[in-house]
Amino acid sequence: MGARLVENAPGGTFWMNKRTSGILFFRVLIIIGIIAQLAWYGLLWSRMFTQLDISKPGDFSIFYTAGRIAATGHVTQIYNLQSQLAVQEKLLGSSFPLSQLLPFNHPPLLVPILQLICSQDYMASYWRWVLVMVCFILATLVIIDRLLLAMQWNQDARLTFIICCGLFYPIFVGLLKGQDTAFLLFGCMFWFFGLVVKKDSLAGLGLALTIIRPQIALVLAVPFLFNRRKVWWWFLGGAVSLGLYSLVLVRMEGVRDFINLLKISAAGQGFGMNQAAMFNFTGMVLRLFPFASLDLVHIIAWGLFLAAAVGLSVWWKISPEIQLHHVILAVTLSVFTAPHLHYHDLILLLIPVIGLVLILVKHQKLKTAGAAATVVLISVIWMVGEIWEFSRLTFPYLLMAFLPFAAWFYEEH
Repeated sequence: MGARLVENAPGGTFWMNKRTSGILFFRVLIIIGIIAQLAWYGLLWSRMFTQLDISKPGDFSIFYTAGRIAATGHVTQIYNLQSQLAVQEKLLGSSFPLSQLLPFNHPPLLVPILQLICSQDYMASYWRWVLVMVCFILATLVIIDRLLLAMQWNQDARLTFIICCGLFYPIFVGLLKGQDTAFLLFGCMFWFFGLVVKKDSLAGLGLALTIIRPQIALVLAVPFLFNRRKVWWWFLGGAVSLGLYSLVLVRMEGVRDFINLLKISAAGQGFGMNQAAMFNFTGMVLRLFPFASLDLVHIIAWGLFLAAAVGLSVWWKISPEIQLHHVILAVTLSVFTAPHLHYHDLILLLIPVIGLVLILVKHQKLKTAGAAATVVLISVIWMVGEIWEFSRLTFPYLLMAFLPFAAWFYEEH
């Protein structure tokens, strides 16, 4: 007789022998998907060495700029446009108008790290930054492992699922570009874990870390004023602490420059603020209607942003408890309605993806093998967007629509 396997349980053994075509199909899908991802990622990474002139990570320049300014002992100048321009002109070896500057407009939480790793060698600085982000990714995977352990998944199932999550395509995009989205995901996953295991302090502190994207943090935090209020107070305490740390770091001079940069970002014009390239509501509308009034689009977008915060607050208020489908909708809405959100920020959709597969496994609609295969399949489809522009522009929105609908359907039925 074949080895006995209790696969219907959430922690059912994953790689043990079970003679069912369904399990075999998922195993094959996972293996093929992982190989395809590793091959594609390896190809793109190799271009960083062999075709440096065309693949040099431009996004990293904004972090490099802040790091180099801070390294000179002028950390209060990291948001000063002229100071940033001087660094980027030196980096490119040519002068250019201020309006073409790619400004560092993120909260200064990671600037001390950038100050340490950014040297005159741009690419060496980039690789050190990638290593820092990989550390945050590994920490995120540890949190996912703790989450699955709390859901009583066994070791084999957890390991397979964690590998698939670690290869999630937007994670790779953030690393390749030299972005800081791994830190954003770490904070959001910490928040998610705290909510699931009902540790409000962990949830609130994790949410405080997401203030590296304030537009995301606000939508996720405000509803907790109306349900599980301890999460809000822990978030507020963490956010205030990080705010004071930032104030000490950049002083009032830096705060004023930062506010000025936020106004520039909100205007959406110049300084590399290509809103038509974003993957939020604003980007979608501007691609569909390129001649639409930008001011009108901004008014509607900010209205949706406020409506998302209010709508989630009302739902939190009338709900007896916060469940997985609440979290899934909250994250997808925060992404879609964010006033400023680029392709790499879609890394946050890993949270609702994990939330949905946990719901499906809980209701025995999906086995643990299928859960891992689902993450792989989503990543592979996402990769197709690199060679098919229509897929690249539509798949993220389809995913944002599907995830909360599927979660609500299976939780309520």
